[in-house]
Amino acid sequence: MIHHLNALSLSEKLRESLQDSGNDFPFAAVESNLAEYANNCSSWHWHEFVELAYVVDGAVECTTPSGTFTLSPGEGYFINANILHTHRMAGDAATFRVIQFMPALLAGSGSLYARYIAPLERCAGLEALALRRENPPERGIIERLTEVFGLAAAEPRGFELEIMAGLFQVWVALFGLVEPMLEEKGSERDASADRVKLMLTFIHTHFDEPLSVADIAASASISEREAYRSFKQVLGTTPTLYLLRHRVNNAARMLVETRLTVTEISLACGFSSPSYLCKAFHDLNGVSPRAFRRGDEKCVIRDGSR
Repeated sequence: MIHHLNALSLSEKLRESLQDSGNDFPFAAVESNLAEYANNCSSWHWHEFVELAYVVDGAVECTTPSGTFTLSPGEGYFINANILHTHRMAGDAATFRVIQFMPALLAGSGSLYARYIAPLERCAGLEALALRRENPPERGIIERLTEVFGLAAAEPRGFELEIMAGLFQVWVALFGLVEPMLEEKGSERDASADRVKLMLTFIHTHFDEPLSVADIAASASISEREAYRSFKQVLGTTPTLYLLRHRVNNAARMLVETRLTVTEISLACGFSSPSYLCKAFHDLNGVSPRAFRRGDEKCVIRDGSR
């Protein structure tokens, strides 16, 4: 079964869950069209499963704390478990097909998990990997992903076994690509991303309240200086700008989805006054809230990241 998404369903901790997946077969196949997402991009999010995908139309820009890469049709990516990331449409279209599964599907415990699954899943230097067709091993992974997606769509008799066989082939190829990285010393990931997860969760939960950088930093038990450093390193922005953009984004959604006044929306989104909302909205997006509600001008709203 293929799931078609035009938005992500996230927990308060920005965690994405597998689509309708049972514990006995933790796998999902998803087709996403970023042209149908709000602002043509996904929110920053993470998940406990690994994710592999390939682009079928347009171009997809994928960003993790370690950087950004852009993918064209026929190219793909790997995103490791528990990694913050976001996707944007890079151009006029962006449709990609996603394979998601818990690594335990391949080997839940024992020596196989310890030797072949855990090292890749926990590798400090492996947040994400772009898969290009000009590299034969990477092209092979994309071809296997295409086959797995087809099996998930058709669901022939015994398709789960065939999907697992395809995922084993994908994992073996991935392991070969990153094996030198797995042998490097320093297996612990930088704690900055985990701190940012905590702070983003706090912002998304309390954005409608008066917040200071000290409040945001305290949610991760760090100093304000460390909060600024972590945000800059992971998201390429500051806590203040991320909070402001998140409030503006929520105001934009309410302008479209509700009949609340600008004054009511400003209070609901944590702004100290309607004039502050209007100024922030115009400064960040080049259009006033009222003009945006009327649809007088096209406005592309960004989150607080790069």
